[in-house]
Amino acid sequence: MQKNISAAMFYSLLFAMGGAPTIAMLIIRAQTSDPAIIYNALIGLSVIIACILVPVVLIQNAVLYAKRKSETLEQKIEPLSKFYLVLNVLCLVYWLSIQFIG
Repeated sequence: MQKNISAAMFYSLLFAMGGAPTIAMLIIRAQTSDPAIIYNALIGLSVIIACILVPVVLIQNAVLYAKRKSETLEQKIEPLSKFYLVLNVLCLVYWLSIQFIG
């Protein structure tokens, strides 16, 4: 498998798992600061977002896997791989800031 295609598949799956709770927390914290509401809403909203995000990523990765030997796709997919990496880093920074800053 090509390097950029495999990286895009890995980073997108990582984002599908970590991005749903991050998006949910962003939405919830914009609405309220009550810890009890945040916890209850985080679980439900994370599941709802994951039910949308995970299938989209799985379909994308199935297409990438089917075309994994394409040299032209390898070059075109590099920005997508970097985009997912940046999203993962932003999610991590967000959760670390919530944990340690407040």
